Amino acid sequence: MGILKPRTKPLSIRKVKDTMEYANKVCEEKIKALDNSKELCTCPICEGREHVVYTGTNRGRRKFKCTNSSSHEKPRCFTTSTSFEAIMYYQDAMTENLADLLQTNSVIDGIRRMNETSRHFVELPLERLYQYIVEEGSKDSIIVDENTDIVTIFSDLTGSGLMKGKAIILAMVDDVPVFEIVTTDNYLSTMTLIAAIKKRLTVPDDTLIVFVTDGESAFVEPIKSYFPNAIHIRQFHKKSCRGMIYAHLVHNCTAYTIRCFWDVVLEEGTPSDNVLRQRERRAKKRKSNNRISKKDEYTELSKDVVIWAGTVFTPRGIRRRKPYKTTVKKSEKKNTSTHDAVRNDPCEKVFEGPVEDAKNIPVFSHCFEVMKKIFGGLHITSNVVENVFNIKSKLKEHRTMKCGDRILVSTLYGNLVLKDMGKRELVEFLKNRVVTKDFIVSKVLYGSGLQKYKPDKPSYEERVRTAIENGLQLVIHYCDRQRRHTSRVISLMNLEKSSYDNVIRLTAYCHLRDDERTFLLERIRDMALFDPNPYCFIANPG
Repeated sequence: MGILKPRTKPLSIRKVKDTMEYANKVCEEKIKALDNSKELCTCPICEGREHVVYTGTNRGRRKFKCTNSSSHEKPRCFTTSTSFEAIMYYQDAMTENLADLLQTNSVIDGIRRMNETSRHFVELPLERLYQYIVEEGSKDSIIVDENTDIVTIFSDLTGSGLMKGKAIILAMVDDVPVFEIVTTDNYLSTMTLIAAIKKRLTVPDDTLIVFVTDGESAFVEPIKSYFPNAIHIRQFHKKSCRGMIYAHLVHNCTAYTIRCFWDVVLEEGTPSDNVLRQRERRAKKRKSNNRISKKDEYTELSKDVVIWAGTVFTPRGIRRRKPYKTTVKKSEKKNTSTHDAVRNDPCEKVFEGPVEDAKNIPVFSHCFEVMKKIFGGLHITSNVVENVFNIKSKLKEHRTMKCGDRILVSTLYGNLVLKDMGKRELVEFLKNRVVTKDFIVSKVLYGSGLQKYKPDKPSYEERVRTAIENGLQLVIHYCDRQRRHTSRVISLMNLEKSSYDNVIRLTAYCHLRDDERTFLLERIRDMALFDPNPYCFIANPG
């Protein structure tokens, strides 16, 4: 049954014994039964036996010819292993394996051993599911109802250790998941995702948009660029600033940054029983994790609300590690930011004090009312609503898989769209929509085409010249001479190399600054083609 080995030519039945290892045991036994049977097999094209004749055997495999001219112009020759019956056997085995892969969260080798199957019987349907998602999973727009007051967009970025340099950036927009496989740095990936949300999202003019992200500064510029009137809430998870949030917003035509705590609206609403149970479990977990030595003790965070006029990127007033058995210097007792952080965030402090006093400040009062509507009774953190991001744990088993994109996308699709299907319902969906007969005929019986030569990645200079020639836009992660990191979309104009110092300068229209800018190629940390079309799971696959 060498037909499952990736091939560039149609099936050859030579060396069948040498390629038996590629077969699924169940399919192998059933096809052997067809070889030992005296009945005619069904034509894979017309799916009938009326015009089928037996033409002999070759090394124990029976051969047939179908002369049904109404379905195929030329007579169709096939064997037991390429007959309609065999295709159905392959389809059953592949859909079972794929369903087990989606529902059990096992790795490919685990499914292979569990079902006594070939690796190809798992990888090929996984590849097909990936193709189906690419074709069908990102067509719709996100339309918000006219009566909606607030749309909250939760965004999260997994660790890059998930899959050999790959990660996932994920957003939930009005219960619609939007995500992208990240192979570039965070500055590029966040710009692409926020641009994609802007492209897909249709909201009424009076609807307020609130972004809730982690503390990554890479989110700040893209959100400010594409959603200038949105409120952006950043949650910090590092131990030095855990418990702190920053809210960026525009109030009365002035940009502000508000610093407060996660639990600022904890007493403003009634949490559900599920949230209370979740909070209790996490309290126990924190208690066990807090059993640390004196070497790891930190200073306390100030509970005061702080308001700045402008955008503060880096956290201020963070915890400091207490020196162990040494004299504490006066400067180390202060919860102040580093000199670099203050230099890069030159914003004027307009208020510092307790929450009750801050409520008299109009900008905080406005922000507080919005947070109360969204998070009343909750900590302001996506960890509380992390049921939409519970796919992280399911991906840990796949850290070493080479087919990273397929595993990531398919696991997300299974857990976000197909999660409510039972095993039989899932198998039927996969048969009708994914692992179809046409796929088996074209990709299984005639080679999968999975093994392709991958050329070396071109240099930045080559990629820029290609983009200029084709009129393409780039998204770049740029570090300027003040060491400020930004992500920006640029429309390329010219590329020049100085004969004096060999420095390569790129002239382009910068969409972040709405003006023409010159960039030094050596200061570009990463770049990618700007095409904001990530995956967007909306429609019910049923």
